[in-house]
Amino acid sequence: MVRPLMKLSELKQSFSIAIVGPTASGKSGLALELAQQVNGEIVSCDSLQVYKNFNIGTAKPSLAERALVPHHLIDLVSWQETFDAARYRTLALECIAEIHQRQRLPILVGGTGLYFRALCGQQFHDLPHDESLREQLNTLPTDTLYQKLQDLDPQRATEVHPHDRFRLIRACEINLLTGRRLASLSAEKSTDGFHPTLTVLCNPARDILHDKIRARTAAMLKAGLVGEVETLLAAGCTEKQKPMQAIGYRQVCDSLHGRLPEHELLEKIVIATRQYARKQLIWFRKVPVDLQLSEPYAVPEAIVQIKNQFSIASQKDTDA
Repeated sequence: MVRPLMKLSELKQSFSIAIVGPTASGKSGLALELAQQVNGEIVSCDSLQVYKNFNIGTAKPSLAERALVPHHLIDLVSWQETFDAARYRTLALECIAEIHQRQRLPILVGGTGLYFRALCGQQFHDLPHDESLREQLNTLPTDTLYQKLQDLDPQRATEVHPHDRFRLIRACEINLLTGRRLASLSAEKSTDGFHPTLTVLCNPARDILHDKIRARTAAMLKAGLVGEVETLLAAGCTEKQKPMQAIGYRQVCDSLHGRLPEHELLEKIVIATRQYARKQLIWFRKVPVDLQLSEPYAVPEAIVQIKNQFSIASQKDTDA
């Protein structure tokens, strides 16, 4: 039996749904269908979809999908601009409050665990910066940075891709400035933050997720990912820019510059994406989850489960 969602006029200002999980796990499609049924608006929790003109490789919602349901925190900045978890948190909290004011239901969707946990009130996004130290670290080769992070913070090293210079530098900077590992810092919470009424984790079986990753990667290449990268490079975006270091873009750059044979491009992106999906799950294991969608599921059945669980959770919150 499907429990009916409460009327929007009865929903507390704090009510919301979060749908999280690894890349290619079906979060976006599920959220899009759910939002249409419950008068919802989607708030992206993706560290790459904030960048303009990075569309195909970030699996950004199409214009047609955005016309069906309002999407927020997409296409915010150019590649030259700095964007981090602290800025995301500020904008997301403002966005969620505005959606509540419209008497609609915020549905947070994404796979960037750092952004999600910062939004929920963990304090590590407010850690200090030191431009001089960052410049020093930036002179080191990528493999040296990764080894340095392994020495300073072994746990954080397992969560960062060995070629992700931006996060390697930031992780080393944090440790050198605070003398503490990120895990101990991220355990500290603030009292204000985003507290979803219901958190859903999309976590398909590994073989199913791997198949989805391969299919989506092939679709991205067919849709013109290589051409998108060529256009960005021609416009002045360099390989050192944060979004260009992302999976897919980094491998295409390697291929365009002769460092990766073209026939290996698909497989290299697939392997890197699978590794990233494992790291995403490490992040989300630290998040309280109310409903996990683990087995193969159809979207209609998943929405039934979400509605049931949300009604139960929202009623408990109302009675409290």
